[in-house]
Amino acid sequence: MAETADTTLRFTAREWNLVYRVALRVLRTPDQAEDAAQDALLRAYRARERFSGEAKPDSWLYRIAHNTALSHLRRPFARRYASDDVFKLLDDQTSETVDTPEQRAIAGQLARSLARCMAEMRDDDRVAFTERFLNGTTERELGVILGVSTNAAKQRAFRARRRVRHQITSEKAAA
Repeated sequence: MAETADTTLRFTAREWNLVYRVALRVLRTPDQAEDAAQDALLRAYRARERFSGEAKPDSWLYRIAHNTALSHLRRPFARRYASDDVFKLLDDQTSETVDTPEQRAIAGQLARSLARCMAEMRDDDRVAFTERFLNGTTERELGVILGVSTNAAKQRAFRARRRVRHQITSEKAAA
């Protein structure tokens, strides 16, 4: 990233790739990640005067990209779209292991329970659950994505998993 000594600030392909990757990890859809990346770069450009130089420019840009992606995730359509993408990922992963009609019915019931639970989760908890348990992100990486310590990320992922397990168990017992 160019220095902000003058009023011009240029973002290269390197910065675009950084911002896009952050947005894609949060939103999970390329179209939305592109929109969020453009918004993040625009926000960074507008905030260039406030960049104090205490942090590395990449860290500063990463936080802007992450917060922008989370704000995109909070939009109602984006939330629904991101959730659908998660369930497509689940379907792709389970289609190889599901053989019988009974297994398909159980997998469908679990997916519906998970969909209801995720729809009720806070955005950060949904990101924590998706990243940690569906995408295999490490707790350390999750902490960076969420902008919290590794222990806080571990705690969020644990609570989200416990909530999902409780909801699925409750629905299974009620059926």
